[in-house]
Formats: sequence, C-alpha cells, structure tokens
Amino acid sequence: MKHALMATVAFLGIVMLGAAGCSTKAHVQTESVMVEEMASFEQAELEPCTTLEGSLLRAGQLTNSSFSGATQYDGAIRFEFDSSALSADAKAAIDAVVVPLVQTNTDFFVELQGHADEFGEEAYNFQLGLARARAVMGYLYQEYDVPLQRMNGFSCGEIKPVGDNSLSAGRAENRRVTIVVVE
Repeated sequence: MKHALMATVAFLGIVMLGAAGCSTKAHVQTESVMVEEMASFEQAELEPCTTLEGSLLRAGQLTNSSFSGATQYDGAIRFEFDSSALSADAKAAIDAVVVPLVQTNTDFFVELQGHADEFGEEAYNFQLGLARARAVMGYLYQEYDVPLQRMNGFSCGEIKPVGDNSLSAGRAENRRVTIVVVE
C-alpha cells in the first residue's frame, strides 16, 4: 500500500510537471530578454522621470505652451557647477514662488524640471539635473509640507539651455531648476 501511494504521488508529480510545460534553456532566455525589453519600454513610457530616455523624451516635448493655465518660473533657481546643493539665493527664489501658494492654500501641482549645462557626459548631466529637481522637491516637502504626490521632478539634462554654453555666464544660466505651477 505504501509503495502504491508513493507511485501514485510520483506519477501525479510527473503529470503536473508535464501539464505545466517544460521550456528549453534557449526559450527561457528568449522569453526573459523579451520581458526585459518590454519592461524597459514600458518604464520609459510610464515613468519619464526616472530614466534617461524617458526624461529626454519628455523634455523634448516641452514648450512654453505645454502648460496651458500654468505659471512657469525659470532662471531664478540656480546651482553652482557640478552641484545640486541649494544656495541661500536658490532658497529665496523658491520661497518667492511657494509662499503665496501655501498662504492662499490653493490646490496646486508643481513640476520641477532640473537642467544642466553641456559640460560633461549626457548621462551625468541627466543625473545632475535629476538631483537638482529632487533637491528642490525635498526643500518644498521639508520647509512647506508640500505633499510629494503634488510634485513631479525630472531632468531635462543639457537639452533645454537658456544660455550660451560656450560662455561661462551662459553655462551658469543653464544650471537651474524650472518650476511649473498648475493651480
């Protein structure tokens, strides 16, 4: 009886494995690569704020008319070369934008666009722009209790210059965060 039970369990195990299907190593690898590629594509489509490709796509789509009914503040929040630290001047510029919003207690959404000059590699400038946007986001959260779900920060990297990158003053203008407020 014991042997019959063991044989039945073994037989059922084999049948279940067969029903589940077996895959060759090549098939599993192909399937895995396709899933990774699809996930990468979907991530770029769904999360433009966290990937270089997605952010550059989003930044390329931005124009001043992209935000109908929104107020754009550009150029006042500046950063030192190769830095994402907020200076006293940058904090004052942020305060000038946010204090009226917080005082009137309106519902608003803030998009923070981090920028860099063209000095350095594109991928590094993307990360630096993202760090700058996140620095402003952190400041808004810590100083003004602006809920994180009411903010979006992403990087434009070096692709949206406002100044001439061949000049020191132009590069300084490009190291910035643009704030777009939608009320």
